[in-house]
Amino acid sequence: MKIGYLRVSTKTQNPARQINGLRDLCDKLFVETLSAIADDRPVFDMMLGELRKGDTLFVWDLDRAFRSTEDALFHERSLRERGIGFHAMNFDIETQSADGRYAYIVQAAAAERERMKISERTIEGLKAARARGQRLGPPIKM
Repeated sequence: MKIGYLRVSTKTQNPARQINGLRDLCDKLFVETLSAIADDRPVFDMMLGELRKGDTLFVWDLDRAFRSTEDALFHERSLRERGIGFHAMNFDIETQSADGRYAYIVQAAAAERERMKISERTIEGLKAARARGQRLGPPIKM
């Protein structure tokens, strides 16, 4: 069976890009709306529990499925040991071959770096806005 997992961080984000990319490839999709930093990921955990030997897990982006390089490597190893394939679509990475696993490790590290850069840029942007005297947050209610 081909299982797809996709995640968006907030209810205002639209998972359509991921759904469109995985819908025709997968027999079943698991969609989660939850920040990657959340301690519990109930949909992710449920999806892992449904995977069986011979299945393949598909994700659109590594950073949508895993929180860090360490998390990505842990889950890839766990899936491989269970006889479950893995395929990341945005880089066309599979983990069944040595070259595929190498590419996976490199891209997992790149995805973690990108998450860190986004966080850094967000903090810098907020500091710059405050320095300009901009009020942050929701509008004041009367």
